[in-house]
Amino acid sequence: MLGDREIAGLVERMGVEPQRTGGVLLVDDEPLNLKVLRGFLEDRFRVHEATSGPEALEIAGKVPLDVVVADQRMPEMTGVELLTRLRIQRPDVAGIVLTGFADMPALESAINRARAFRFLRKPWEPPQIIEAIEQAADHVVQRRTIERLVSLLAQRSDELRSSIDQLGAQQQMLLHLERLGTIGKLTSGVTHDLRNLMVAFRAAEWEIETANVPGPLREIVGVGLAGVDNMVRTLQTLHDFSRTGAFALDLEETDPARVVTDAVAISRLDPAFKMRRVSWEVAPVLPSLRADRQKLVQVVVNLVRNALHATQPSEAVRVLAAARPGGEVELAVEDDGPGVPAAIRLRLFQPFASSKGAEGLGLGLYMARLIVELHHGRIDLVDRPRGARFEVVLPAAAGGRARQGQRDEGA
Repeated sequence: MLGDREIAGLVERMGVEPQRTGGVLLVDDEPLNLKVLRGFLEDRFRVHEATSGPEALEIAGKVPLDVVVADQRMPEMTGVELLTRLRIQRPDVAGIVLTGFADMPALESAINRARAFRFLRKPWEPPQIIEAIEQAADHVVQRRTIERLVSLLAQRSDELRSSIDQLGAQQQMLLHLERLGTIGKLTSGVTHDLRNLMVAFRAAEWEIETANVPGPLREIVGVGLAGVDNMVRTLQTLHDFSRTGAFALDLEETDPARVVTDAVAISRLDPAFKMRRVSWEVAPVLPSLRADRQKLVQVVVNLVRNALHATQPSEAVRVLAAARPGGEVELAVEDDGPGVPAAIRLRLFQPFASSKGAEGLGLGLYMARLIVELHHGRIDLVDRPRGARFEVVLPAAAGGRARQGQRDEGA
């Protein structure tokens, strides 16, 4: 892959003109907010203003721009809707969304549809805005430079084909890093809010334990808290990965049956669970694993939820655990849905590859693969006559004790 020095050399040899315009467009329906933003930005950037999405799109078609900073909650057009339109009109411009709310649908839309570079929550500080704009502008310059180089190199002979391929790979890496950076920023704020809520929920759980509350209600509260706790852990895992590009494993002797039962319990929180025929079966005797149980539960939960969303009401979803020859354990999730489209099978375990369109981030199976491989295992999509079957194969713990399994056909 080409480094910064090699790219700089190509820029000089090819005579690529500077790609930075210095233009920043501020969009907010509150004039006072525009005045405040302009006050500390106009010394560094060429600032333009708009009080609505339509006005911003008109300005973006006339002036040189690097970055658009838009408020999310505007009456005519939200910030995410504006950036989605802007992707078509000005795909070379980076977008930043400002919001005062932990809005998960807007969060996913900002990543999937609008390709927002950052999603900043209010109240913000001037240095935070300046840093975000400068990073976005740097990214725009680098992306424009690479795209210009690709365009020029495409006109050269076959001897330059290798350079084009390398630049394309680096461009794709930049897009992945951009989206991972956005996800990391977002998950940090959401995790903080969920942890604050957990404090209140734990207090409620303690009150329930000391009061005369029926057992079924206690169980519902317990399952709900377990689900929220798993969500917090999953978001923290995603945040850590977006920052470091790696996972830290907390390895211990782990019962495969416990992984399955925990994953099924958490999956019960999905509204689709009760409308599917869900069953799970664990072999009578299974060797234990040397594993991070919480992260393996995340993997199985992701596979179960994918199966739930890929099937129709009354169709079957099965979760299985069995021993394999050679000292391995298999955790499998299969369904009777339509199967995985051929167009996405080849890149199914790659980052941001999703069969759900704008409804998913396309990171679930990618992260599942990374977690499984860190456990020295493998994850595969297996062909079957109907539906899909995902298999996670893991090495048994050296000298691990055999575990008694169970079977449940409950829906």
